[in-house]
Amino acid sequence: MDQTRRSATGTPHHRDSRAGSRRVRLILATTAASTVTAVTFTALPAAASTSAVSVQAEGLAISSAHGGTYRDNRASGGAALAIWHNATAAGSITTPMRANRLQVTAMGGRCGTKDATPRVRVTVDGRQAGLATVSATRWSTYTFTGSWAPGRHRIGVTFLNQYGTRTCNRFVDLDRVVASGPAAAAPAPVTPPASAAPPVAEGKAPAGFVSRQGTALMLDGKPFKYVGLNAYGMSGCDGPAWSDAQLADYFARLAPNTVTRTWAFQPFGTAPLDRIVATAAKYRQKVIFTLADGRNYCGEHDGAVTPEGGDKSTAWYTSGYRTNYLPWVTTVVSRYKDNPTVAMWEMINEPGSFSSSAYTDAMVKGFFDATAAKIKSIDPNHLVGTGALSEDMKGTGNYATVHASPNIDVASLHEYEYDWNNSNAIVTGHLATVLAQMAPLGKPVIIGETGIQAGAGCRTSVTARDAAIRQKLTRYTAYPAVAGVNVWSVVQYNPYGQEKCPLEMPANDPVLATVKSVQSTLNL
Repeated sequence: MDQTRRSATGTPHHRDSRAGSRRVRLILATTAASTVTAVTFTALPAAASTSAVSVQAEGLAISSAHGGTYRDNRASGGAALAIWHNATAAGSITTPMRANRLQVTAMGGRCGTKDATPRVRVTVDGRQAGLATVSATRWSTYTFTGSWAPGRHRIGVTFLNQYGTRTCNRFVDLDRVVASGPAAAAPAPVTPPASAAPPVAEGKAPAGFVSRQGTALMLDGKPFKYVGLNAYGMSGCDGPAWSDAQLADYFARLAPNTVTRTWAFQPFGTAPLDRIVATAAKYRQKVIFTLADGRNYCGEHDGAVTPEGGDKSTAWYTSGYRTNYLPWVTTVVSRYKDNPTVAMWEMINEPGSFSSSAYTDAMVKGFFDATAAKIKSIDPNHLVGTGALSEDMKGTGNYATVHASPNIDVASLHEYEYDWNNSNAIVTGHLATVLAQMAPLGKPVIIGETGIQAGAGCRTSVTARDAAIRQKLTRYTAYPAVAGVNVWSVVQYNPYGQEKCPLEMPANDPVLATVKSVQSTLNL
């Protein structure tokens, strides 16, 4: 879910009203898959021992002549896929464990007197999983049971009986597909094996600069772990840049050396960044500056296929970034290269693509390698991170490959799994895979984004969110190779006035006191 972090309705922070927004939220909460053998038509309640992988239907591929996406705040991701011809919506779902249920959330429109109700066929890896008559006119869950082996599986939902007249049309709408099964125990903290590659680009940094030794961050010669927050709007996203008073109020609430992740995009210029750095330094804080957005939000549209929610083009990752982005990187890095308030540079937020296989690891690696080399040629003292979302993104599928450059110091992982399928997941199931891929490199991982939807009348209260966030911070920082955690996200507007159950938090949310408390106990 992006600076564009997923809100309670799945809409981006910018309240994108475009009907064709193709946002996939591929969320993993340790699960598996299954071959489907039987069909029932009731949603199964989530159990504490059940975990799930889900893919939003608006991310499935279908010809524009046969279907398309549209906005729907009732849908789990804030958008849905309509199929109006006999056609298949296809995609893939990756499951690290064995699952026993596949659930398709759908609704339909009746038309005609014979065979009036829409019917669909669900397939897994080309084999029929089952047939369903979509009689519901509101979002309902159709469940297929069986057993799927761990791994990547092709899924398809085919509309079978399209029909229309001058007065009605038969259709099927899809919200999401969820594969679920018995939850595994959270992966135990792991230490890179003794055969891991020696530390890369390590050395004693100047006083006050964050550096690294192997999988550990270092500060003034001592191991350094952090917990912190995202505050994507500081520099001007979703409204005016924060005022000096707002910056001071925010940073004053946090323990020294708390790390805040925020956007440093070209449309904002350097003026708000100067104020952020100056105020953070006054309160002994540190910041991660993210230099571009792979989702193209906040007016950062360089190379955008679709502004405000789409991917950057493959041409941009191949060479287009050199035209506007690389000069901006040069400007920002040169400006703050001697300032220890910057904890690290993050090249881009969530690079690659949710769904297009045209975005290869080799292509994104080329972009990473060239950008990281440019940053290090200007500023050898600051760390460089990638801003990757997960190994499920097209273009960052193998972390060991895309993070291999000696100029790259830190990998990232973003997760919002607590709310998916009501799993209450504390540690993402992606973590074990990412740590295993990163172990041969001997480099750390940060949880760059994690969050929980909360509010009055929501599944999770503000108080309960605070308690769960504390668990997340404690559990994640127990992993030797997890160097830090950033909670999503503090904002200056009233998030509860815009969404019922937002991920975003005002500056007086109890989570800030929890972050301060946990940070104060680290690095003792």
